[in-house]
Amino acid sequence: MIDLLEAYSVSDILIFILMLGLAIKGAVSFWDWAVERLRKAFNKETVQQKKEETIEAHFQRDDELLEKLSQNQNELRSELRMIQDNITLLLASDKDDIKSWITEKHHFYCYGQKWIDDYSLECIEKRYDHYEDEGGNSFIKELMDEIRKLPKSPDALDN
Repeated sequence: MIDLLEAYSVSDILIFILMLGLAIKGAVSFWDWAVERLRKAFNKETVQQKKEETIEAHFQRDDELLEKLSQNQNELRSELRMIQDNITLLLASDKDDIKSWITEKHHFYCYGQKWIDDYSLECIEKRYDHYEDEGGNSFIKELMDEIRKLPKSPDALDN
């Protein structure tokens, strides 16, 4: 130490200490800067990776939703087909019922009573209109023509 004090003056030693302090401060600043720089670089990758993961998660969720929607649509189609089949069956059943009813009324009025009142004819006409609206097209048209030709009161039978 004595050699150091003899070789260098106090001002030189203070300058060395000051320079050593500045060098340490520079090294610490450089270290902080380098760490921060690396952190930002890795953070950019992490942020980009997080964005990609978020987008991928959204795509996966959307795919799941689309799959559920597709399943729901297929179920609705199946139910709709079933409803259409039931409606077709109901229409066919209703046409058969009307056909049977008009045949019964035809036999009653044409072969039994031999005349028909206006109200009964109107009711039969309405049922026949429903029958035609449902797509019925059979011998019932001929039966209706015969019913329409009947007299409208029992008094007309005597003539």
